[in-house]
Parts: sequence; C-alpha cells; structure tokens
Amino acid sequence: MDIFQSIKAWYTKGEVITPEGYCPNCWGFQEYSGNFYEAVKNHGISINNIDNNRGWIQNYADLYLGGIKYSHTDNEESVCNQCKVKYNLQS
Repeated sequence: MDIFQSIKAWYTKGEVITPEGYCPNCWGFQEYSGNFYEAVKNHGISINNIDNNRGWIQNYADLYLGGIKYSHTDNEESVCNQCKVKYNLQS
C-alpha cells in the first residue's frame, strides 16, 4: 500500500496501515499527529476532497516523512532512520 492509500484509509475509515518501506513503530506517531495533522486541517482536506488532494498529500509525505523509511543493511535487516529499531526482512 502506498502512502496516499494509507492516509486515505486512516482519514476515511480510521484504519492505520503502514505503507511498505516505512517503520511501523514510527508511522502512527509521525503520520497521524503533530505537524501532518495540522497541515491537513489547515489545507482543508476532508473525506469529500481527499482524492483531489492526492498530489499535495504525496508531496508532503515525501518531504516530511522520509525520515521514517527503512535503511537496508547487507544482512537482510532494515533499520529505521528515526527510532533505530531493526526489522528482519525475511518472510
């Protein structure tokens, strides 16, 4: 699931779904509180116009949420750039 679909699911259904490549430990805190929530509120995004604002949401996420993406290591682990938690990528 990409960032926009995750945000839309939260905004329209209240579902918290972490997009692939992002730290699940940080996602809820970074995404749904603080600056992002205020920016969405100030920009006037609602469930009625969320699809029309896809570009704005994607750009905001790319600019401000990149810090919670995984950094890959050689031993098939990922490390969150923000909280430093390690995740095993093997399924």
